[in-house]
Amino acid sequence: MVQEHYIRAANRRLRTQLYGEIQPGKTTLVFLHGAIDGIDMWRDFPQQVHEQTNLPVIVYERWGHGKSEPLTAFRQGDTRPEEANEPLNDLFQHYDLKKVALIGHSYGGIISLIAASYHAKTIQGVVSIVPQMVIHPLCVNGVNDAKNAYENGNLREKLYKFHGEGTDILFYDWVHRVHDEAYQKQDCSSFLSQITCPVLQIYGKDDVFGYLPNLELSKTHISADLSIIEIPNAGHYVHLEATKNVINEIKAFCLTI
Repeated sequence: MVQEHYIRAANRRLRTQLYGEIQPGKTTLVFLHGAIDGIDMWRDFPQQVHEQTNLPVIVYERWGHGKSEPLTAFRQGDTRPEEANEPLNDLFQHYDLKKVALIGHSYGGIISLIAASYHAKTIQGVVSIVPQMVIHPLCVNGVNDAKNAYENGNLREKLYKFHGEGTDILFYDWVHRVHDEAYQKQDCSSFLSQITCPVLQIYGKDDVFGYLPNLELSKTHISADLSIIEIPNAGHYVHLEATKNVINEIKAFCLTI
């Protein structure tokens, strides 16, 4: 059974969902979605992970996404360190979480890695699914394709179902940031080198946004225990395309932390 709550985090109203019961001494899994995603775009993946691991799961929507407080203007600079710090700290405090493993996808994948450098006492491990750290040509091409689909196809209609009136500002906030030269220079390597907990990275080998630059950056800068899984015939949403494989990897990882 899922419980839905709205909390205050970084002075914003954020939507959260809780699967299971939080228990002292038991790790809680916290899910972080992608750049233009939200709770409902995970589909039933969090519930399946909860059932397979027998661990409590919290899924939340960041500022500007889904039913959380909407954006009112485009944001400047790299928001990933900001998202990894105060909002997560406030979420941990709200739910009184002492032991956490983060499961992040894409933009949420790198936020989860940065968060591990900020909240080392609380975060016991990170599952980072296709983290987007390096803004390389394939990544930019993927964003341009998404922009074309948004303006000339049905992507806006699809996203509107999840984000409502906040869809346009959320989408173009993402597009503008990816094209910002200063943002493109931030590869987050300084945060990776500070991670001390175990990390599992999962990549779909057919990811249209490209994954090899992010994989190589991780190998170079993460000195903590790092496991890398590359799944063939799966793309950027590898957790939805190869769900069983991904859940099996997460379940095995959780047994080690």
